[in-house]
Amino acid sequence: MLDLHHLKTKDKDLVERYIPQFCKQMCDFGFGNLYTWSVAEHTEIAESEGFLYLRSTFNGVTSYAVPWGEGDINKALQTVVDDATERECDLSFYCISEEQLPLLKEFFGDRLCVKEQRDYFDYIYLSEALSQLKGRKLHSKKNHVNSFIKKFNYTVEDIDVSNIKECLEFSHKWHMQNESTQRLEAERQVIDCAFSKFAQLSYRGIILRVDGRIVAYALGEPMADGNTFCVHFEKASPDFPQAYAAVNKFFADKLMGEFQYINREDDAGVEGLRKAKLSYQPQYLLKKYYAKVI
Repeated sequence: MLDLHHLKTKDKDLVERYIPQFCKQMCDFGFGNLYTWSVAEHTEIAESEGFLYLRSTFNGVTSYAVPWGEGDINKALQTVVDDATERECDLSFYCISEEQLPLLKEFFGDRLCVKEQRDYFDYIYLSEALSQLKGRKLHSKKNHVNSFIKKFNYTVEDIDVSNIKECLEFSHKWHMQNESTQRLEAERQVIDCAFSKFAQLSYRGIILRVDGRIVAYALGEPMADGNTFCVHFEKASPDFPQAYAAVNKFFADKLMGEFQYINREDDAGVEGLRKAKLSYQPQYLLKKYYAKVI
């Protein structure tokens, strides 16, 4: 049985050392994201014989990541099979990339039942495109930003130790103003964790103020590929509907010189969110699959 342990902040280097190239853009595998969601999703890891194993629970289903490493993948997959058997649990895999899928199909054959998870595809944008908002298709977004700039006495600042508490209070207020759901309550706890471990997890973010008051913030982390930044959280006051477009653009301004791409995560199957993310014209969608062994 794998010697699994709950994720700790000190595991950051270990995780980033093993993560395969084709998973380095996935929002799910940013270490900050893994760590902050680990309480809600019971994420555990184990290192064994040149491979790293991850096990998480999402929507009540416990699954494994495809093992990360450069050795014998068939032996590593057998290790996962043996672990699931010893724990007397179903065997399934989450966040499977297109590159990993053939490995699973070859190993499990007809026993593998695969599902494309469109609701969890990541939206990948060019940072320059989100910053400059050029072209007819992004014209309305640019108008929203320009309107915000003209209307309000605003400032933009980095999130740091001097304003984290204030930012967290704004975040709590935002959650109180929205109908409570199990997912939103989990998100609130995750955001609390992100702010409490802000520096340790290499998070970065900005605050948007109007007349000195916070009206929006954006928060995320650099991805392991070194060329992508993932925006995990973005909140804006309902009193300033154009603040979402503004904080999106202002954060892209800051990131553009360092990162070619911005990952704005998935849409979770929410129709309005899907429409909004598509309206920003993503460069491409990063596909993910789920597979169960039957």
